[in-house]
Amino acid sequence: MNKKYLRHAVLAAAIGSVSQGAMAAGFYLQETSASGLGRAFAAENTIGDNAAILARNPAGSALFDTYTLTGGITYVDPEIDVAGDVTYYLPAGVGPDGIVYVESSEIADASDYASSAFIPNGYLAAPINDDWSWGLAMYTDFGLETDFPDSFPGTIIANNTNLLTLNIQPSIAYDINNTFSIGASINFLYADAKLKTTFPTDFPVGAQLERNLGFNPEGATILNVEGDGWDVSWSVGGLWRIDDNTRAGISYHAKYDPKLKGDVSSDIAPNPITPFDDASGNLTLNLPDTLELGLYHRFENNWAIAFGYMYTNWSRFERLEAFIPSGGEGYNPLPIKEENFMSGSRYSLAGEYFYNDRFTVRFGYAYDEGAARDGFNRNEEEELLEETGLDLPVTWRTLSIPDTDRQWLTIGGTYKHNNHLSVDAGFAYLWGDDELIQEVSNINGFVTYYDGGTTKTEAWLFSAAVNYSF
Repeated sequence: MNKKYLRHAVLAAAIGSVSQGAMAAGFYLQETSASGLGRAFAAENTIGDNAAILARNPAGSALFDTYTLTGGITYVDPEIDVAGDVTYYLPAGVGPDGIVYVESSEIADASDYASSAFIPNGYLAAPINDDWSWGLAMYTDFGLETDFPDSFPGTIIANNTNLLTLNIQPSIAYDINNTFSIGASINFLYADAKLKTTFPTDFPVGAQLERNLGFNPEGATILNVEGDGWDVSWSVGGLWRIDDNTRAGISYHAKYDPKLKGDVSSDIAPNPITPFDDASGNLTLNLPDTLELGLYHRFENNWAIAFGYMYTNWSRFERLEAFIPSGGEGYNPLPIKEENFMSGSRYSLAGEYFYNDRFTVRFGYAYDEGAARDGFNRNEEEELLEETGLDLPVTWRTLSIPDTDRQWLTIGGTYKHNNHLSVDAGFAYLWGDDELIQEVSNINGFVTYYDGGTTKTEAWLFSAAVNYSF
């Protein structure tokens, strides 16, 4: 098993296990509250109509004069479709111009390969005295499942991935003259990732490839990875109550660098080959820091407006490196790929209408810049040309992260049962542009090349929450 194969196999594990699909830039999740969803999360770090503000701004607990609980769940139903071709290149000898390949192409279309999921959250805001308060937030920052059919011709590049994360965030806040509030939190992130990549079932070139590998790899597991890990980070925030109807907020969440440790195995050959023989491995994910700004104003005629801005520092997600201790010097570190993500912004605008003391209606719009870079990965193209003689274009955007700019349209509302109990609901539709995807894998000279792109990138989100003040 050569080093080039290992690079692409571990790349699939690393990128696939954190791909977010259609929800937000890169693989970041916005879904922290039902009321926020109805506003497209505009000024979500500022408004504070329930305790869910703690996910975005630790200063938010200063807004509550009684113990307040919020618990909710969001159902995410993404749909990502791709259409294209997979071409297999089998080396058949050496000619005067270099390696001679036998080519075999298959249609490679897949529909709805980003799985649906439920995303829960829970929050507690608690006053200590007139000046101090504390809070506890539990929610998720990243996660999804993607699942290609086992018969998809491109399972060598991307097949099944799963990422579960949990953020536990205790916070403290101080209120200054009932006008300014500042807060800070410690953030504990747990991440659990699973990945499996395989040769496709009904593999059209299995018999031919058997002559190179010594066995027919049809349906064989290329890589099976399971790992988890913790990381600790922090966040700070401030709230300015300009007057009774106007409020501004700012918050900053520091970066995460969780180190995922787990087991790596493969049955790419009749006998497992080091270092993928149920070996231990680890990989660090350089997740971004974020800056969020919000402005909220309620007019005298029962209307309110909210503006939101979020900057996500995806530029620190430059490359991936894996460590497989049993592999020796050649795999510590093992360079995988330069991702070269771009930092980006999210802009949101929302309105609210307070129909009466019980019913509030809200709606919103957001534009979310993608993190995956447009254009072509020239370094990958040159490396492929040098190793195989094949001159194939390779995009930065991949099947595992078909990231693109997105737009959100949202609507929602709140029903206030009494002074203690209220219920929120939100609904959103997201869509993105179709994007070109050209991706390659090289396994011991056997090259798999995907040439296609997304034909649909959209998602439907439904959220509900209950709020209770003691």
